[in-house]
Amino acid sequence: MSPDPFRRSLIKSVASTRFHTLSCTIRASIPPSCKPYEVLVLPVTALPLSEDLFHQYRIITYGPLEYMPQAFLQGCVDYLAEPWEPEELFYRALRFHPIDRITLEGTTLLVLPGCIKTEDHEVPLTTIEHSLLVTLLKAKGSIVPRAVLSRLIPGPVKDPSSRRIDAHMARLRKKIRLCRVGNRCSLGEEPGPHSSPLRSARGLGYYLITD
Repeated sequence: MSPDPFRRSLIKSVASTRFHTLSCTIRASIPPSCKPYEVLVLPVTALPLSEDLFHQYRIITYGPLEYMPQAFLQGCVDYLAEPWEPEELFYRALRFHPIDRITLEGTTLLVLPGCIKTEDHEVPLTTIEHSLLVTLLKAKGSIVPRAVLSRLIPGPVKDPSSRRIDAHMARLRKKIRLCRVGNRCSLGEEPGPHSSPLRSARGLGYYLITD
């Protein structure tokens, strides 16, 4: 089932901030240098490619199902069997993003078990907060459903509508802000929801916006 228009629009807008894109439909159109790109997405008809490309980049190809073995044997990291939706490519490509850093307005936050830190500040994280943040980082802008988030919070209540999720997210939002601005604010201050990179998609879940 295709996402509703709001979610499709969100995925498209976030994808444009997370990925550099370039259309290459034949082997000859691949530029000599692909340094800005983390993942190359090509039709299976572009194979075979040079070994240098496979050593330098993660390559996802797409095409008929029967060509999947050829693609993986050549060295592709993933294969999209036709027919496929852009959303499927987006989620697959997200797997190849590093998940330990958040870049916000030029400031890099390192996410570690037990804390988030910048060059100047360090803020402690509980085990639950770390698990929630890493899950959001893996999604990098796409919505993580409330049902998924609820399973990361220990306890007998696994209801996705539980306010426990929102309480943890509010605390995590404050900690991210505190790590960014250091002593200029305290955990008791309430940042506005639109001033935080941790956003709520009402009734659906949460997502993280980064540079």
